[in-house]
Amino acid sequence: MNTKMPRITKVLISIMMVWMAISLVVTEVSADERKIIQNAKNECTNFSNGKFDMTEQAITLNDFTGDGSPEKIVDSSQFSCSTAASLWGGSGGSYLWVVVDGKTYEFLAHKWRVVDMDNQKVLLLAVHSSECSDKIGPCYRAHVWSDGFRTTR
Repeated sequence: MNTKMPRITKVLISIMMVWMAISLVVTEVSADERKIIQNAKNECTNFSNGKFDMTEQAITLNDFTGDGSPEKIVDSSQFSCSTAASLWGGSGGSYLWVVVDGKTYEFLAHKWRVVDMDNQKVLLLAVHSSECSDKIGPCYRAHVWSDGFRTTR
């Protein structure tokens, strides 16, 4: 008796495992994040029938409100479209969306990072130098949550 698993069974098990992993990821994404991602997919498809993709780092969690429930950040720099080099950004940076209590806040940044200062999450954005009324040198914006994002330049 042959104890090797038939090749078709291995393929079916692999497909089922991928489907289960995709299902788990999809259930963790709220309607707000799904809308952002669907809009990006539509933009890509509408641009010469492109194929959309995103990395696992496209959605991250951070608790800006301090309520113990993390908010989601959707980072378009983690999106790609087979027919376009940059649908979601350019010289000003890439789009970043933060969803808090069903409201979406949109930012444009070259790079970003969340830092903790005395248990307060601060969203730091590296933005275009024109945001600092300057044509040279780095420019940063700091955003903290206080019933909405407050900005410091």
